[in-house]
Amino acid sequence: MFIQNRFMKLILFFFIGLGACKGNLESRHYPSGFKIPLPEKDFDSYKNKTRIQIEKATGGKLEEKWIDKRLPFEHKPDDAKCADFMPYKGALLIHGLTDTPFIMSDLGQRFKEKCYWVRSILLPGHGTIPGDLLDVDYEEWVKAIDAGVDSFQGQVEEIYLVGFSTGTSLSLHYVLRKKNPKSIKGLVFLAPGIKEKSRLGFIAPLIAGIGNIIPKVAWLEIHPDEDKVKYESFTANAGAQFHSLTKNLRELAEENPPITIPTFMAISSADATVDSDQARIFFCKITENAKNQMIWYTAKEKKDDPKETCGGFIVKRVRNLDAGILDYAHLSLPVHPDNIYYGRNGEYKSCLTYSKFSHIKEQDDPNLKKCKEGKIGFKNSLMYGEHTDENKQDYVVRRLTFNPMFNEMMKDIFEFIKNINKDKGES
Repeated sequence: MFIQNRFMKLILFFFIGLGACKGNLESRHYPSGFKIPLPEKDFDSYKNKTRIQIEKATGGKLEEKWIDKRLPFEHKPDDAKCADFMPYKGALLIHGLTDTPFIMSDLGQRFKEKCYWVRSILLPGHGTIPGDLLDVDYEEWVKAIDAGVDSFQGQVEEIYLVGFSTGTSLSLHYVLRKKNPKSIKGLVFLAPGIKEKSRLGFIAPLIAGIGNIIPKVAWLEIHPDEDKVKYESFTANAGAQFHSLTKNLRELAEENPPITIPTFMAISSADATVDSDQARIFFCKITENAKNQMIWYTAKEKKDDPKETCGGFIVKRVRNLDAGILDYAHLSLPVHPDNIYYGRNGEYKSCLTYSKFSHIKEQDDPNLKKCKEGKIGFKNSLMYGEHTDENKQDYVVRRLTFNPMFNEMMKDIFEFIKNINKDKGES
């Protein structure tokens, strides 16, 4: 016990010291006081209320086009084109931690093309300024999922929950709480958040508590927040809420019967944000349906594949040095390569690992400029991949923010859904 307490004290002193070394806090590092509303059946009303809150929180500092991209979105089926698909199916899309519905926009477009009634919601604490994650509680996210599902009441006969990262955690939390609700026809999960990758996730609540006294300590990472559609800066409370949510999720999984709703999962084995092995174990032990499928994207050789798997587990190898790809990152899966912002030729380049804000340094890493402006290629030693120490040993790594196999993945998803509906004779 003495050793454990001493270890905890050392960790706490480290983070207190780290807080003292961070840059000055700005207005965006404090709560705005403007809360994101819960989804409602009148989705246009919900969107308008959300827009007002984002405009107030950002104080005119965010261009209208970026506000638009942060907003919840809805795609209603075209009755003329989709008459053969009545009654319509609903797809509720839930983004990840620090994200906005924009990360789900490529998925939403594909579900729209298949005549689904699509809604993508914005979780409380998101879409405004990073400081709004200082005082959010995961129970607020839980309420948002409940309200999102309820918003479809009377409009669709069945719903597919489509989650990315924390959106997956919340979706699984929902179906376990509701004990396999009949209204949910299928589950589609990308980079599922069953547990954080960091071994120090448990310490986040303690750091968040100290942050209430020493404001700088409340921030695990302070970045310039150059990403126009999500936060780069990261609060200890955000980590604490994810830790508490997923801990409660795993407890619910132990206390309740298996999830029998057909489940599709996809994850990168190299994911540096969530624990891919925990996702694999959850899929094999907690979900129980013959139609389940899990895609394991990996750059490793066959001899390094997981030894303990189950039915529906499929390995896809992704390393492609000619295309400059080492492996897939946490952010990759939901984004099409042609995405206007995160795609191959998109505006945003993910190079935070080389920023001075990621370390106790007075200046950026010399590789930051190369990461942002260089040409991807093996010869240039600049590659796409996850920001792992292994990758960065040999290359400058631009974090892969799109999925080179997006089209193939969507084909797999709709084949999975088609298989669910075979018994009813649907396509």
